Amino acid sequence: MLIIDLIIFIVVLSSVVIVHEFGHFFFAKKTGVRVEEFGIGFPPKLWKKVKNGTEYFIGLIPFGGLNKIYGMDEMDEEKDRDPHSYEGRGPLAKSLICLGGVFMNLVFAVLLFYILIASSSFQMSQNMVLSQYRFPFGEQKNYPLIVEVYENTPASSAGIKAKDIVVAVNGKDTANNNVLDSETESNLGKEISLTVLDGRTKETKELKVVLGEDEEMSLGIGYGKMAFINYNTGSEKALSGFLHSWNVLDYSFNVFGSLIGYSFENRTAKPLAYSMTGPVGIYAITKVISQDGWFQTLNLIAVLSLALAFSNLLPLPALDGAKFLFIVLGVINKKVFSKKLEIAIEQAGMFLLIFLAILIVFKDFVQFKEIIF
Repeated sequence: MLIIDLIIFIVVLSSVVIVHEFGHFFFAKKTGVRVEEFGIGFPPKLWKKVKNGTEYFIGLIPFGGLNKIYGMDEMDEEKDRDPHSYEGRGPLAKSLICLGGVFMNLVFAVLLFYILIASSSFQMSQNMVLSQYRFPFGEQKNYPLIVEVYENTPASSAGIKAKDIVVAVNGKDTANNNVLDSETESNLGKEISLTVLDGRTKETKELKVVLGEDEEMSLGIGYGKMAFINYNTGSEKALSGFLHSWNVLDYSFNVFGSLIGYSFENRTAKPLAYSMTGPVGIYAITKVISQDGWFQTLNLIAVLSLALAFSNLLPLPALDGAKFLFIVLGVINKKVFSKKLEIAIEQAGMFLLIFLAILIVFKDFVQFKEIIF
């Protein structure tokens, strides 16, 4: 299983990174800027071929990809004067190259969402951290999602499992209401019927459960909410890839905002720290999600592609957002906001990012140790 988990992780992470690097490559070529290298993986090189001034290669280290644009991120006056270098182009061409990775990640996510939504009858689901949140687009229905089944309880005896979704109790729909709670509370010690959707196989089953007398453990489950988002109208279906991308981003920003609010309110950075993850955390998440099949794995790739796009827009040194900011500032005053200053800030910022990455790796090993090992 370890080998399979690693292969899936490499495919998930590399696909997102390679698409990002291809965005820079594509717009560099389109604007007449020379690309020195474009590779899948990192050196040492297993295979290489030079075509139209670019060396294409496949590297032994399979994580991500490499893209080297002529005259970018280096101090070389001769290259800067070359019309086919990055510095030899104007602000518009530079901006396209700089933001090309972000653009391709967005396009990749939208295309994947189109495939997923069309293959699931224009319905997507989302495990809800914010139970009261409403998605901007689509028809949303929240159902009880079983997250834990306690031993020796009516639920465990009836065969209810974690990730099952309760869609009806005694024939009453459980969407966007408290039917599950009200029906169990009013039928203590009695038999009730549950309509349950298997979260993995999507098969529906009818179960008979005799509830216990204890109100707190009458059924013996812990549950959250699972949102089903339906894109019903013709226009929603036609734009579903874009609409769902917006839904995912809006929900993510709301969750992050909630974490910030909680951290300030309780004077602890732990929730924010645990929300950040690196390659080790992504491996753990991929390992868990891939067990639910190709659909959820593709959905993870789409979500990661969106995350990479918008994290790269942050104006932090070495990220695309900072490069774009310097392009804008250079238009205002190129003498002050020079390439030399940009590279100096990027080099200093790179050390901070490397230090942060090391901390996140250690944090991920502690946070996900039970999954990883």
